[in-house]
Amino acid sequence: MNTVGFKQLTINNEEELKIWLNKFPNIKANEWIKSPLALYNEIKNSECVFGLEEGKLYRRLDVVSVKCFHTNPNGQRFQIFEEKQVFKNGMIRERGNKYIAEKIQAGESPEQAAIRGLAEELHISGPNVQVVALSEENKFEKRESPTYKGIQCSYNTYSFSCEISDVDYKSSYVEEQDDKSTVFSWVKI
Repeated sequence: MNTVGFKQLTINNEEELKIWLNKFPNIKANEWIKSPLALYNEIKNSECVFGLEEGKLYRRLDVVSVKCFHTNPNGQRFQIFEEKQVFKNGMIRERGNKYIAEKIQAGESPEQAAIRGLAEELHISGPNVQVVALSEENKFEKRESPTYKGIQCSYNTYSFSCEISDVDYKSSYVEEQDDKSTVFSWVKI
């Protein structure tokens, strides 16, 4: 992760996080898709590093993206895409990502995160599930968080591909989490 000009903040509880958020009037946590508690849990669980850079609050993440493909018996080729997220509070976020995305956890390799992401999001695992690194597609980008509006994000992304076997193929997949359901479908390529 690029750390030039970045100062990590130590956040010990949700209240300390809220104190930092209140120092930035453009951050309106009540308009976020997820709560400050969700952000604090990311920090606490080492899913992100939280700090200051260029006078702004930053959330830094190492993530994987896995492009999933399937070829049916007729030779037609498909790629999975994340259709939407339906939050328990009624909000719907249209996605359209043509990959599975997962945060890398502390002590986990990118490949381990990719395999875990497929198990968690598509419910596929075992010896049939293999990922191939697409190192030429790895990237580093900065942009405003779509989830935590007003906070900037740095994403260090490791890319992989995966061929979904007939055994693991479903016409769609739904990942259920405490705060949302994520729907994945296929698009012909």
